[in-house]
Amino acid sequence: MMTSDDAISDEKIARRAYESWESRGRPASDGNEDWQTAKAELEAGRIGRNGSTQQRLQTWWQRVRQKIAGEQ
Repeated sequence: MMTSDDAISDEKIARRAYESWESRGRPASDGNEDWQTAKAELEAGRIGRNGSTQQRLQTWWQRVRQKIAGEQ
């Protein structure tokens, strides 16, 4: 269980959710799905999933950020 010191800030969740929303082409939605996905991903990173899963997630996010920045 996470304590308040371990809690992920709404700002971090919002940034991750926005990146996800943009990477999906900015579809019309209320953003709840992106928010929940972002929160789950950030919490999973805090838990310290196994190295290969964590590495795949980091690689994927790096590609998303590059695509958003237009670096393809």
